Amino acid sequence: MDIPGAKDDKRSALAKRKELAQLASLFLKQHSAYDMIPVSFRLIVLDTKLLVTKALSALVQNGVESAPMYDAAQACYAGMLTTTDLVNLIQYYYSNFSYNEAIEDLGQVQLENYKELLMRFKSRQTNTLCANPLDTLYEISRRLLATDYSTLALVDEDTDNGNDVIVSVLSIYRILNFMAVNIDDKKKLKQHSLYDLEIGTYGDLITATMDVSVIDIIRMFVDNNISVVPILDDNGVVLNVFAESDIILLAREGLLDELNIPVSEALALRPDDYPGVHTCTQSDTLFSVLDIIRKTQVQRLIVVDDDIRPVGVVALSDVLRAMIV
Repeated sequence: MDIPGAKDDKRSALAKRKELAQLASLFLKQHSAYDMIPVSFRLIVLDTKLLVTKALSALVQNGVESAPMYDAAQACYAGMLTTTDLVNLIQYYYSNFSYNEAIEDLGQVQLENYKELLMRFKSRQTNTLCANPLDTLYEISRRLLATDYSTLALVDEDTDNGNDVIVSVLSIYRILNFMAVNIDDKKKLKQHSLYDLEIGTYGDLITATMDVSVIDIIRMFVDNNISVVPILDDNGVVLNVFAESDIILLAREGLLDELNIPVSEALALRPDDYPGVHTCTQSDTLFSVLDIIRKTQVQRLIVVDDDIRPVGVVALSDVLRAMIV
């Protein structure tokens, strides 16, 4: 039996979602990636002749989660190296080799042969997604959302010789941050909750406790194609999260050969300025969620109930997807 007024409420919610998506899409169509390139910034580019171990070390030493690769022989962009690749490498080698054997094997592989290495242990292609700096943010957003990648390279052409020129990288985080700051009509962002917009993934969450080993959580990442696992206490209350970015901290500390340590020890390695775990509820507005993302630079939020128990996860891609037509 239909509930009186339920259909009207649903139509009203759909109309509001459509209005918001039209507003955000129009904004994204009016701006290009070029508008987001800073006047001064650091860009790390990896030559495909680099050994995989050296390239991963560059990610670790610079504290970045991804970097574009460049094939100097072909003078072209060759894809992105990411922390997700590092997680998959760890899972494969930890299950099949000793740490020393893994280092020796990887020490012989150059980035140009990286695609073959990825296919050996995981049916996953190298992220070769790219865009021109003059492409609209709307086009780029659609391109990112059509994949499971959160970052792409901005690649232009050298007018003198036709070679690729890697200009910058652009992430979903940066697009959302740009929107949060520059959309004029913020009133509409305050009118919609996560529940209204159906933002997030709910039910059957993969979680762990503080005594679970790091390698077991890495297996959760790989087996479930996820990048974060909420860490709970014995009552199911959210205490923290362990994310792919934490692997970079472990690598920096030289602990990739000690992944049987409990996650509690790994979390203790975080710097004092680490953004930590951020939660929200389904009743929180889109404006408040964007504000948290902008101020804390978190890549995802854990959705909790009134008892601080996890009920879902909101990824940045979920937020962007709800905001475009």
